[in-house]
Amino acid sequence: MSATKSNEGREGQAPPSPPLLDQVYEFLSSVTLAIALLAFIAVLSIFGTLVKQQASPEEYLSYYSESTYTIIKFLGLNDVFHSRWFIAALLLFVLNLIFCSVPRLLRVIKSGRSAKVPSEKALDGMALRCLVTGKRIDDVTGVFKNYRATLRNEGSMILERGSLGRYAVYMVHLSIIIILLGGLIGFLFGYRGPLTLAKGETKDSVVSRGAATERRPLGFALKLTDFQVSFYPTGEPKDYVSNVEVLENGKRVLQKSIRVNDPLSYGGVSIYQSSYGSNPVFVFNVGGEPVELGQGGVYKKGKLHLLAVRYEKSVHNFGPGVQVAYVDEKGQPQTTWFLTEVPRLREKNILGTTVRLDKIQEEYYTGLEVSRDPGVWVVWFGFALILFGLYVNFFLYHRRIYLLEISKGVLIAGTAVKNKEGFREEFEKLKGKLGCS
Repeated sequence: MSATKSNEGREGQAPPSPPLLDQVYEFLSSVTLAIALLAFIAVLSIFGTLVKQQASPEEYLSYYSESTYTIIKFLGLNDVFHSRWFIAALLLFVLNLIFCSVPRLLRVIKSGRSAKVPSEKALDGMALRCLVTGKRIDDVTGVFKNYRATLRNEGSMILERGSLGRYAVYMVHLSIIIILLGGLIGFLFGYRGPLTLAKGETKDSVVSRGAATERRPLGFALKLTDFQVSFYPTGEPKDYVSNVEVLENGKRVLQKSIRVNDPLSYGGVSIYQSSYGSNPVFVFNVGGEPVELGQGGVYKKGKLHLLAVRYEKSVHNFGPGVQVAYVDEKGQPQTTWFLTEVPRLREKNILGTTVRLDKIQEEYYTGLEVSRDPGVWVVWFGFALILFGLYVNFFLYHRRIYLLEISKGVLIAGTAVKNKEGFREEFEKLKGKLGCS
């Protein structure tokens, strides 16, 4: 009866488990984890595309039932790209890339530094080889003009070309990490939010999207000097332009027209034209004085106080009207309606003053989208690096040529990990120049 014994323990016993740190490292560096994370991120991104992001609760409840909205909010699907799931998956993916890439990169660097010329027998067994008879190494190096000598010993030499190609995959990995880092910087220190401005209005802060009341200072003031909107004959908007001024300490430092696809960038803040709307303006004649009031606007003169309380496009089918509040002689609050299309309701006597509603006009306001992303330059650098890495990966490849002096002459052999057919053609041309067999 025979028995076998393990070097790690007694017969029949399972080998001991590797240390916990080794298990964690193996988990973080596994390709399985990378695939699972990419699939998870892809699924979250799909939800982020299908479900409207950062909308108001009322808007979600107009699309979904209350129970569905509760699930969406609990899982963070209303703000996927800022959710803890998405950020945790990205950070874990970054760790996975680092743990996968660093050890392999160190091995590539070490193999390059420790390269040595194989034996004559090994070189003779290579697929691409030739023998230049009756010559020494210094007699043939002139042929390899595009190659760089990485090792030179007595009677042997190593020439290389396209060494950068060995690091292409790690450039791509690094660029992905940089892009994700740029996105994280933008998430932590940037913001995005809507900004509405009426003509002549100035604002210096914006409510960050997704935050109910948090106002983010722009670092400057933005004033709308004019807003123009044009329409097609069908009534669809054709173009809308916001003419704005950038103010610092009350002084104009920049003037620009913002159009769709033509934003304003200033002080690290980008401002895009996104929408427009209109507010009613009520044109009164108060005791012979022209007065314009917006909704909620107040007119005060002596004891006469007028407040435009409410606007209706149609008051009981009698056309548009505005409800005005005032205080009577007894100090009691009163309200009355002014209708533009009913003559007897267009003009009234309030506290001995004739008040007449001349017209109701629409005044457009602009809707801007404000964003600040300090990580955008990091992201752009990452994309530039990934393009360079892909270029190196597809168009540069590493090849190595060994030269060894033997009794008959110089034995030459070459290897390439990628594009072996291309290297074969190149080696054949070198053989022709060397005149070797």
